Order: sequence, then structure tokens, then C-alpha cells
Amino acid sequence: MTFDRVVLALNAAFVFVTGIGCIVVPASVAQQAGLSMAPSALTEIRAFYGGILVGTGCFLVWCLRRPTRTFAGLLMVLLTVGGAGMARILGMLIDRAPTAYHLTNLGVEITTVTLVAVAITRARPVADAEVASPAISRR
Repeated sequence: MTFDRVVLALNAAFVFVTGIGCIVVPASVAQQAGLSMAPSALTEIRAFYGGILVGTGCFLVWCLRRPTRTFAGLLMVLLTVGGAGMARILGMLIDRAPTAYHLTNLGVEITTVTLVAVAITRARPVADAEVASPAISRR
């Protein structure tokens, strides 16, 4: 398996498993993030964090099924994780209350974006070939 597809597979597994964790044990996520443990908050963690992460993991697995989709999956990871990291930095600057939880997640986000950016540069020839010959994506 090529580097770009390994990076995509690792991201797929990570977000899917993390999403399942949010659905099954939302109180753990709430406690780590310093969020409310009220039943409505736990439902929100299950629905929003868990649901979006499981759905994202499923999309990345779908992207893994065909090499021509690798670039799309990696781009989605780059944009979503990069967006989360940028919003986290902005939040820490505005709120001036970074915690170990925020800093740990920021480290994961920076590492992920860096690895995905490298993988995207390696996946680009496949993505360019798909644009040049749309028939490839129909198989």
C-alpha cells in the first residue's frame, strides 16, 4: 500500500473508532474536554461528535475502495482537521484558557495536517489522471 493510502487508512480508522467512542462513552469525552455531563449534552456529543466522525470514517473507507478517490479523501481530511485546528487556535487566543486537552488535540491536528499534506503531494498524479480521464472514476 502506498504512503498516501496508508495515511488515508489510518485517518479512516482513527475517526471511525473515535466516533464510536463518542457514541458509546460520551461522558469520557465531556470530562476530558471540560464539558457539561447533563443528559442533553451527552446526547449532543453522541449525535454531533460521534455521528459526524462515524460518517467521516465511512466516507474515508469509501475513498479507500478505489485509488482514484484517495486524493478526495485526503483533501477532506486536510480541510476538516485543518479547519478544526485553526478554530482551536482562534478559540485559545480569544478565550485565553488553553488546557492540556486543547494543546494535545492541537498537536494531533498539526501532525495530521502535516502528514496529509505530504500524502496529498504524493497522491496528486493519480488525482490529475482522474481529471484528465474521467472514465477512470466510473469503474
